[in-house]
Amino acid sequence: MKKTFLFLTLSLLMGTLVVFIITTIEADTTETQTNSSENPKTPFAEGCNKCHGDEAAYKEWTQAGHSHALVNLLEGPYEVKTSCLSCHSSGYKMFAERGIPGHPYNEKTAVNAVACSSCHSHASKEEHLLVIPAKKLCITCHKMDCGCAGAGIVHQSQSEMFLGREGAGVKRMPSPHVRAMKKRCVHCHMAKVEQKEDTQENVTQETIAKHGGHTFKADFSTCGNAGCHDSADNDMSKRLPVYRAEIEKKMKTVKAMLDSAADKTTQAYKDAKLNYDMVKGDSGYGLHNIPYARALLEHSLSLKSEIDATEGQ
Repeated sequence: MKKTFLFLTLSLLMGTLVVFIITTIEADTTETQTNSSENPKTPFAEGCNKCHGDEAAYKEWTQAGHSHALVNLLEGPYEVKTSCLSCHSSGYKMFAERGIPGHPYNEKTAVNAVACSSCHSHASKEEHLLVIPAKKLCITCHKMDCGCAGAGIVHQSQSEMFLGREGAGVKRMPSPHVRAMKKRCVHCHMAKVEQKEDTQENVTQETIAKHGGHTFKADFSTCGNAGCHDSADNDMSKRLPVYRAEIEKKMKTVKAMLDSAADKTTQAYKDAKLNYDMVKGDSGYGLHNIPYARALLEHSLSLKSEIDATEGQ
């Protein structure tokens, strides 16, 4: 009789514990879902802001283009495919490739922009918990062959322009910065003003940057602080507008030539357009490698006689 009573008591306690755990999990899930400003019912939302929302890095990220990457994709001019999410939404590998039973992951259900897990992982052994070394990280997405825009369309070209390759009719011409910047993109796009020390409290104040840091916005004023562009005749804040005006003038001429071409199927036309698109796909004027941008456009212009020759055929 005592054994039966003890068994019933333990069963009741176990049942109560199971109900409590299930209720707790559901409550936690409900809270997580409710806190997701994107979609309160999605299992895909990142929750990094729960722990890191008050940190400078997270606040900087809210100013970054990455925080709008998903919206830009969905509202952009291109046909949206699920594969586009690999670069426009955090969690693609986990949710699209591994899957969550009963929850299809696609462009209609994705909610994350390019957020923390695109670059960081608590399981990583890399510096700053990066998923891969900084030197290789950015170019996994900022390149021509992403496939988002479709075959033959240059979506963006920062990587190819910086490394000076893949253009038509121009020899390989890496940017001079390739050797100087060992961490590549991070060197300029995450350069941040040094943190200030509070003399009264004797602690370092973490500044929320308007440029650099996790805004990923390059501030050209830092070029003179690195010992490279610090002379009066090498001031990038003055030289860049000149470069831009020169490149944009050439681009305008190339575009007029392309627009007036009678036959847009010739190799000459395709080569000229590739070079034009590469320059345009890099910040609008080939910012990451001005000498290469200049060479690409000049080669395009050299094809004018071949492109024009088709008009009389």
